[in-house]
Amino acid sequence: MGSKYTTSALYANRGNWTLSETMRYVKANVAISISNVTFPRTGIGTDYSLVISDVNQTIRNSIVKGFGVRVTGMNIQDSVDGSTSTWGNGNAVSDAAQATSIFFFKTSTNHMLRFTVTFQLYDLLPLGSIPDLTVTSSFNITQTVL
Repeated sequence: MGSKYTTSALYANRGNWTLSETMRYVKANVAISISNVTFPRTGIGTDYSLVISDVNQTIRNSIVKGFGVRVTGMNIQDSVDGSTSTWGNGNAVSDAAQATSIFFFKTSTNHMLRFTVTFQLYDLLPLGSIPDLTVTSSFNITQTVL
């Protein structure tokens, strides 16, 4: 396996993470889950699914009803050959808390994939929402490709 990325024991070989984000009026605990929907093989596209969901929230203002999520950008990079794949249409993802992408592996080996996810958190008000915090996080997943 390539050594392009350092491996953190906290994030290696896992497919889900919980992030705690402090916004203006809400403390949000956001769960991110990344999984391959199809079996990874060389030359055949591997489908990946990303889901972002609300685990828990603490609201510090009575007018705020909670928070919303808008995924604004995602990409996948391979540690073995450095190839990159963007998610969505040219890395512009619609208002979604779930997205899918296809990644093509060129070699059979253990690949460490770095998923970089950027999302916008919004404060939800009775008559709309206001943007609050933009978050960019990277997650590593090791895949054995046959």
